[in-house]
Order: sequence, then C-alpha cells, then structure tokens
Amino acid sequence: MSLRKMVMDKGERARAIGCWYGQLTGDALGSLVEFKTPADIAAAYPGGVRELHDGGTFDTLAGQPTDDSEMALALSWSLLDEGDFVDESVARHYVSWFATDPFDIGNTVRTAVEAGQRALENEEDVAPAMRNGANQASQANGALMRVSPIAIFGARRGDEWVARAAMDDALLTHPHPACRQANAVFAVTLARAIRGETDPRALYASAQDYAARMDAHPVVRGALRDAEDGPPRDFSDKMGWVRVALQNAFHVLLHAPSLEEGLVETVSRGADSDTNAAIAGALMGAVYGVSAVPAQWRAAVDSCEPDEDEEGVQRPRPSWLWPTGAEGLALSLLASGEEVSGGSHPEGDDDPDADAEADEHDLEAYAGGIPGVGETGGSGGDDE
Repeated sequence: MSLRKMVMDKGERARAIGCWYGQLTGDALGSLVEFKTPADIAAAYPGGVRELHDGGTFDTLAGQPTDDSEMALALSWSLLDEGDFVDESVARHYVSWFATDPFDIGNTVRTAVEAGQRALENEEDVAPAMRNGANQASQANGALMRVSPIAIFGARRGDEWVARAAMDDALLTHPHPACRQANAVFAVTLARAIRGETDPRALYASAQDYAARMDAHPVVRGALRDAEDGPPRDFSDKMGWVRVALQNAFHVLLHAPSLEEGLVETVSRGADSDTNAAIAGALMGAVYGVSAVPAQWRAAVDSCEPDEDEEGVQRPRPSWLWPTGAEGLALSLLASGEEVSGGSHPEGDDDPDADAEADEHDLEAYAGGIPGVGETGGSGGDDE
C-alpha cells in the first residue's frame, strides 16, 4: 500500500468517525437547552453551552441521544444487518425504536411509524404502510436529522447510491419533495467530505451545483443560497422546519472557525437546538474529522450508558440505543458500505485495512438483534 493511500484512508476513517461523533455530540449538546429562547440560554450559559452534563430539557445523561440520533442508530443497525439500504428492514427498525417508548418524538415521525406499527401487528409489509400513512405536506427536519449513517455507509459507493438511499429513507416518514431532496443534497455532501472533499467553500459550491442539477425544491435551493449571508433569521419561526436546519448547517460550515464554535453557535439559538446541532455536527465532523470534536464531548458519549438498573438514570433506554461504541459503529458502516460496492475504493485500490480495523471494535450493545424487527420479508421495496 502506498504512503499516499495509507494517509488518505486514515483521513477518511477519521472523517467518518467525526461525522458520527458530530451527530451524537451535537444532539446531546442541543438537548440541554431545547425549546429555550436565546435570551434564556445566554443567561444560563454566559459563555455558551460548552460542556456535556447530566440534565437538560429531558433530564438525560451527559452524551445521551434524543430521538434524532436514536433513529440514526436504528438506521445504522439496519444497514449493517442487510449490507444495503432495504426499506422494509429500515421501516421495521424504526417501528422497533418506536416500541421502546422514546422520550422524545416529532409529530411527523409519529404519524408514519404508528402506521407502520399497525401494519406490523397485522402481519403486513411495514414500509408501504409508513409511506402511505406519512404526512405528505410536512417539511419537518426529522428525516434530515437521521441521514448521516447513509452517508458514512455509502461514502465509498458513490453519490448515486447515497442520494437514492437518502431519498428512500425520507420517503418513509417525510415524503415532501423538500425533505427528500434536502436529504439527498446533504447526504451526498457528507459522503463527499468523508471521501476527502474538505474545503468548506468548494464543498458548499458542489452542494449548490448538485441541488441545481437535480432541480431541487425552492426550499432546498433557498436554504443553500442564504447560508452564505447568515443563519436563519428566526430559529423559533416554524421550529423544526428543514430549511432552518439545512441553512444553519451550511452557514456554520462556511463561517464558524471550528466544529466546537459552530455547534455552540447553533445551540445558542435555541428552539429545536438538538436537531439543528446534530445536523450541523454531522457536517462539521465529516469535514474536520474526529479530532475536531472536543475531548470532553467524546468522553461523555463514550461513557453514556442509560441503563435502567443504574442509579441516577432518569431516561433509561435499551442498549442498542446507547451511543457507546461510536468509533466502532462508524468504522463498521464505512467498511460494510465498501463490501457492498465490491470491495473497491473510489480510486480503484483495495483497502484491506478497513475491515480489519472495524472488526477490532466491539458492537456488543447491538448483540446481533433488536426486539421486534424479525424477518424483513415483504416487498423490500414542531414537528420532526
């Protein structure tokens, strides 16, 4: 293996891990002040929200995910189970997540997964039921908030696979064209960054070009256009709107001096702060890599085990929804996506180290199965 190839692969892995840690830490940081106003946040945190600690809006452990990253975890396990994006499997994983009684869930997501749950109880295909039951008019951010695993898994598969999977995932819960196309543009941008396109302005320009070539919805193109000039004017206006999350993510990419400052700025604006920060964190992490994620944030995620048997845990969750093992999960997604593409690297060289490195990481929290998922079968085929 050439020195150049080794350096590139090391950087690629660091960016995949950074994307996932950025998602998790942004989610957890934002959950500390979700629904609060900027004035209230400034009064409570004069220097900004800079450390992960227990408590917050949902009284969670430091580093504990909300629905944003729990759904991303469910998506991750489906991708690893199937070795591809299989809509019926993904839908069943979302329904299994819903069956755990999550402490936070958006209305748009709830509408779709409840339809899927009814189908599962009736022994019917779940994915078509979710698509048919989904809110067709919602432009909420609940699909964008969970899409990062598709970008990590598909980074070595190419833009076409990533865009298709991202849009198919949105179709399960957020079928509006603005949501589906925001998913495609954002996931492709993440995948390009993971592969090594890390100059913020060049990446921003390529996202605009991709949106133009797909004739994306005006909401998507407007969010990208306005990101250059500033953040959304009011994060509380239409809280949970996909346009706000997308514009903010690209704004901090262009203007924030670091991942930390970009997420602190995002969280300081309040409203749907966990979702906005999870999305921005995934993008900043994919560009700058895991070393850009503050060590205290990573340590909180790595030690967060909301076990119902542990004292002080206010929001216990099943182990497959814990954030621990983040590095191993990111590497497994990256390596498994390469396996699906026939083991080839975008440059055409084999990367024998990727699988080996991923295998070193224990995914014991998953333990090979999720209650209620079962066989995928079927066709295969405010407000998150």
